[in-house]
Amino acid sequence: MTAKALYFPHIQMPNTAWTTQSLLYWDKVASIVPMNFMHEPEPLSDFMRGLLAEGLVEPILPGEHLYQVERFNECFIEFAEARLMPRQGHYQQDLVDGRVTRVHAEKLGQIPDYLVDRGLARRVSWDWFEMPDAVANQFMAYLATTLGATPGVLAMPITDRAIFASVLGGPRILRRDANMHVQKARGTVLRLLLPVPKQPVELDALLRFKRDHGHQLPALRTKVEAHCALIATFPEASQREAMTEAFVRDCAVEIAEIEAAMKPRFGQVVFGSLAPLFGAGLQLRSTELGNEVAYAGAALSLVGASYMAIASIRDARRRMEPRPLAYIAHARRALSLELPAVARR
Repeated sequence: MTAKALYFPHIQMPNTAWTTQSLLYWDKVASIVPMNFMHEPEPLSDFMRGLLAEGLVEPILPGEHLYQVERFNECFIEFAEARLMPRQGHYQQDLVDGRVTRVHAEKLGQIPDYLVDRGLARRVSWDWFEMPDAVANQFMAYLATTLGATPGVLAMPITDRAIFASVLGGPRILRRDANMHVQKARGTVLRLLLPVPKQPVELDALLRFKRDHGHQLPALRTKVEAHCALIATFPEASQREAMTEAFVRDCAVEIAEIEAAMKPRFGQVVFGSLAPLFGAGLQLRSTELGNEVAYAGAALSLVGASYMAIASIRDARRRMEPRPLAYIAHARRALSLELPAVARR
């Protein structure tokens, strides 16, 4: 299991509770950043510049790694011919209507010319292209998956939007690919176990916390990921929800023992409530029907294209504390002593 996560589909991570939890959970969080943003970071938000400056987010420069993916261009083009071109007219209308996302040319390899020629993108400057939102999100999911498998990156793709994650494991393949159930379970567990400050957290304090207690992350992640992988095998959402509630309660008992004498550092926090784990009819966030259909219909082929591209990586390889919940206990010490309501039942 990798210890690093790679955020997509945007360059900048959102200044939200989701980002705070991600920074607490993973040893390292990375984002795909074009080279020129490193030399001229002004377009980035203050929050993102702070994450990069403090080393809480690692910039991944696509050009330094994509050369290892020998079939990076071919696999996505084959996917586009099979799954995107049948909807060419719809995507061209998106371009006309302005339902577009800008994508930096450094992330695209040799793909830009193909997309422009096929009417799936347009060039707006020497280094930026505009694509229909659905096309851009599918490309970024493909990029994050293949880039995350390169030896110099080795990171799990993560995203804060279910509509983006759906292209990696959409509704049509959930019965064969439990990826979405694992992601949903992980999100629910972290909402319940990791506190979220009511006020914006100071990055230097978060950095100090990770330096002091980051060595306890692997055991915590192993425990959580094992649970998520287990419940993803159950077909009914009610079963997955019940198992997760029991898991959180069991964890809370151990956390309470360690927390007893700890003091808060960052003041009040907000805990999530137990959210249902959606079944085969994965509930996506509000989006236009055309985009939702496009994501769902493309999912299986996009996963296949990603796996084919990963198989072409030269020298591709993967790497895989005593009380696993000690990390959460220290997080509670830094943020709050209070346990979530579900743990006190």
